[in-house]
Amino acid sequence: MADPTPALEPVALAPGRLAAAFRPGRPALICYLPIGDPEGGEDLPELYAECGVDVLEIGVPGGDPYLDGPTIRDSFRRARNAGVNLRRASELISAHRVELPRIGMIWMTYPPDDPTGLVDAVAASGVDGFLTPHAARTYRGLGRQLEERGVHFIHFLEHDPRLKDVHLAVESSSGYVMLQANPGPTGIHPLVLPDNSVVIEMLRRIGLRTPVALGVGIGTPEQARAAVEMGADGVVVGSLTVEMMLRGRTALRELLCSLREAIDGR
Repeated sequence: MADPTPALEPVALAPGRLAAAFRPGRPALICYLPIGDPEGGEDLPELYAECGVDVLEIGVPGGDPYLDGPTIRDSFRRARNAGVNLRRASELISAHRVELPRIGMIWMTYPPDDPTGLVDAVAASGVDGFLTPHAARTYRGLGRQLEERGVHFIHFLEHDPRLKDVHLAVESSSGYVMLQANPGPTGIHPLVLPDNSVVIEMLRRIGLRTPVALGVGIGTPEQARAAVEMGADGVVVGSLTVEMMLRGRTALRELLCSLREAIDGR
């Protein structure tokens, strides 16, 4: 019997979007966006773009979100309860891609134990990259499949990265590398962001040419600015955006605009 579910249609990719986000002289602002979370609403991507966000890190429910604190975990749960699965996430993201053809988009998830359909859903959505908070060596096969479909596999490096993960990022990272700015789960905002400048300098000294985005633990515009001053090419803000989203549109807009101003040094 034929499968009654139609296949996901691929969305045309623009390979230069991430490169444009990390253009020289302007740090990239990457903000977490919880796809399908009923607390968020359908206009979040447009709001992010209006406030100067360069890349949407789109959170999609998947496996165990071990690195995330309660803010992101609860958002995943709400989205899943609202019916967001691989197919639905791909459909929602592809609709946003049509409306926002120039903004960078990253599919962020924890791959489930059975990843069947994941690559097809990601590729069909029109995202530019895929990120999972695991060492890239854990998902080399998945990374190759995504790259073959025109999707950057974003390497994630722990706060104090292992040398083998650093060398793998130097050899094969594309799009950008995300470096964990603060040890521990997301949602913990330290009073002072740890100094990551030594690690960033080491990455470049070893030969990393891919841009470095610093994220996890950035809880204020001042810390976002500090991340840039540590040498980061971009800043990733996650739990804080969801916290402000839950407070309402005004709070979220004010946060996003203040982040943009801070990393631009205004």
